[in-house]
Amino acid sequence: MIQRQRISVSNIFSILIMALLLLIIFNPNAKSYIIRGLMSIGLFQPDPAGYTRHHESLNDIPDIQFKDAAGNTTSLSTLKSKIVFINYWATWCPPCIAEMPRVNELYKKFRNDPDVTFLLVDVDNNLPKAKAFILKNGYDLPLYTQMSNVPDTLLDGTIPTTLVFSKDGKLIYKHSGAADYSSKEFEEFIRKNR
Repeated sequence: MIQRQRISVSNIFSILIMALLLLIIFNPNAKSYIIRGLMSIGLFQPDPAGYTRHHESLNDIPDIQFKDAAGNTTSLSTLKSKIVFINYWATWCPPCIAEMPRVNELYKKFRNDPDVTFLLVDVDNNLPKAKAFILKNGYDLPLYTQMSNVPDTLLDGTIPTTLVFSKDGKLIYKHSGAADYSSKEFEEFIRKNR
C-alpha cells in the first residue's frame, strides 16, 4: 500500500519564500523592481536639507573630463556656471536601474533649463550598452563616460552615486545608493540653487 504524503500549507509557503529569495538574489531586474516599489511608498528619499556640505569645490579637485555618445568632451570646469547633476551608474546595478525612472522624471523637468546640466556617467565606459538600456526603457537621459579619474572623496566606488555642484562649483549634494530624485523636495532644492 502506498502512503500519500500531504504537503502542508506551511511547506508550500516555505517553498514560495525560498523561490522568491532565489529570484531576488540572482535576478537584477527583480531587485530593481523591489527597490522601485519601496521608493514608491516613500523609502529612499534624498535629503538635501540634511546633507552636510563637503569642503570640495571645483577649485579643490582635479578637472574631471567626460565624453558623450557623440564623442564630444566636456569637463566640470566648463560647466561651472551651471547646476551640475552627476549620476554614476551601471546597467547591471539593481539600485541604479531602480532609481533611473525617477532621475528621468527630474531630468524632464529641467532639460530645457540653461542653468542646469545632467551627466549620467556609465561607470563601465560602455556607451553603446548604456544607450541600448536607455532606449529600451524609454528614458531620455544624457549619457557620458568618464575620461579622467574622480577623487575618492566624490566617488568611493559605490553606485549609484549622485553629486550636485552649485553654479559657483561647490559640492552641495552627495548621495550613494538609490534615491527618488523626482520628489518635490529635491526639485525645489535644484530650483533654489539655480
